[in-house]
Amino acid sequence: MKIKSILILSITSFMLMSCNKTNELYPGYAYDTGKFETNYYLEHNNVDQINVSKTTEFDASKYTYISNPTFGKKITGLTENDQTYTSPSGEKKFLEWNIDTPIEDYGTGYGPTENLSSIDDSFKNGFLSRLYDGRVRCDGYYAKSRVQLNKTGYSSFFPKQLVDSRYFAMALRGQTSCEGYEYSTAITDFKLTLYKHISNSNDYEAYVVSMNDILVPSNTHGISSLMCFYFVDVFGLNYQTMLNGVVAMTLTFSLDQLISSDSGDYEKYGIPVDDKDDEKHPHFCIMLYEIMIPRSSWR
Repeated sequence: MKIKSILILSITSFMLMSCNKTNELYPGYAYDTGKFETNYYLEHNNVDQINVSKTTEFDASKYTYISNPTFGKKITGLTENDQTYTSPSGEKKFLEWNIDTPIEDYGTGYGPTENLSSIDDSFKNGFLSRLYDGRVRCDGYYAKSRVQLNKTGYSSFFPKQLVDSRYFAMALRGQTSCEGYEYSTAITDFKLTLYKHISNSNDYEAYVVSMNDILVPSNTHGISSLMCFYFVDVFGLNYQTMLNGVVAMTLTFSLDQLISSDSGDYEKYGIPVDDKDDEKHPHFCIMLYEIMIPRSSWR
């Protein structure tokens, strides 16, 4: 019993250290400088230090959808039920993708209703709380509503441990540091890693989910798209057991090709790359607005 207590304390202490309020670590206008080259969020928040004893890989490419529906239209890939809000009185309302003011639009907007902060207050703290508030586009908040990612991505511990969920989603868009790629399409490969704590140990199991050849709308002037997949399609019927105990995530990406909406002037603007350290080319990044694990429960 004494050994078990020490082990639990050790794990809890590590998670508390990793889940500390990030606004204490990155004060002021960190990552909100207004300058593309200095806004990259490159932190892995100690997730890269944990001991992964087992890794299982999954290909979710054919189960992953991305869309930016107009008013009144359905989000591609979601069931009708998952874009419907049922009030305490039993009234059903369509959740509009294009309505996204946090709190105010709860019950009418998809983001404000299905975000992680609405599920659990622990997601309201820290720098990364901007990924959990339901604001799925700039709406005049610009850098304060998103996280700018290099291909190396980012990692974070969740403030609590996941118990169950049905699907994963994220609001995002592509962006270049140069002109000439307005409303372009970025063919992008994503890799999402979910880390599950193995009971009575210091070890973790990693579920690595690949989502390849995703057509990401880019340089869209602050308008994002929702990318999503259902866990059952990727993990199989045992998905709830697999998700129970997930405590952290990592998201990385690689740019395969950037297709301009017109012929483009590549000699004038250059060809953007996904590596911020490349000094010969303009840069491409992912602007991440929201990480969503809708209708989930946590402990």
